[in-house]
Amino acid sequence: MKPFFKLLPVLLLTCSFSVTLWGKPQHIILTGSQGTGSFIFTSELSRIWETSGTDRNQEIVSRPETSQVSRLRQLRNNRVTAAIIDAETAFEQLNKYPELRVLSVLWRNWLHVLGTVPGQYLTLASTKTMLVHDNTMHFVRVWKNMSPDTKFSWFNSDSIPDFSEGFTEEVLAVTAPAPLHEINSWLEQFPGIRLLSLDNQLIRASRSTFNWLAPKKIPANTYLYQSEPIESVAWHPVLVVRRDFPNPSATKLLQLIYAQSNSLNPHPLLENLRRADNIAFQKIYAFHPAAKSYFKFK
Repeated sequence: MKPFFKLLPVLLLTCSFSVTLWGKPQHIILTGSQGTGSFIFTSELSRIWETSGTDRNQEIVSRPETSQVSRLRQLRNNRVTAAIIDAETAFEQLNKYPELRVLSVLWRNWLHVLGTVPGQYLTLASTKTMLVHDNTMHFVRVWKNMSPDTKFSWFNSDSIPDFSEGFTEEVLAVTAPAPLHEINSWLEQFPGIRLLSLDNQLIRASRSTFNWLAPKKIPANTYLYQSEPIESVAWHPVLVVRRDFPNPSATKLLQLIYAQSNSLNPHPLLENLRRADNIAFQKIYAFHPAAKSYFKFK
């Protein structure tokens, strides 16, 4: 798929940094590869940081690191300023790193399901073929356990189907922030395609298999021709810093990030951030003290 979006700002990060050839300090945030949400998010953060006038003598940079665990190790060892990790890694690995703290959960990554099957729900009985983006393997694992005879085809950013002859599979599934431009294009181009809700059986199976997934509704009118909310599951990437990250810097960073939803033409990943999303995780993750105060945890 095309890169999903672009991202946000940062501010005076006083932890580890490197120096460019021109002597300008770089505050490094470890992310996924170019084109991933975390990389785009940090690139947008860098842009906003630069234009905010907070400190033009410093800059925010993305450093791609494929391994999620390696991001945590480098952050623990004080080699970088921050890291963005996925929800699965946060649930399963963060408690092994007492030196680290969550600064914020970020945007929602939704499971989007489009199909030609009858009715408004995706059901096991009505689906025999499925085209799946390779970032949605967790959904496939749940589905295979319940319907092992389903035939799967795969796509990713290097093998995007052109759909010149329409959708050949009954269902397409992809995990992404919302709204996703490509989905609106498909809904407009193929009148028989619509967004499908997960039935209760699939939601329960997804949650029991992967506790980092949360039942969420894609709000009505997020996409073309979508007059009702869509029952789905979602997960949040997590922004992690060291426990000793200074409170004033952490607070300024949070203020800068969450101010973007009120700015003119904010990036979609920033526009859809919700402070309240963090409250649901206050007993799951170890949050930085500045985050606890900013989000008004009890």
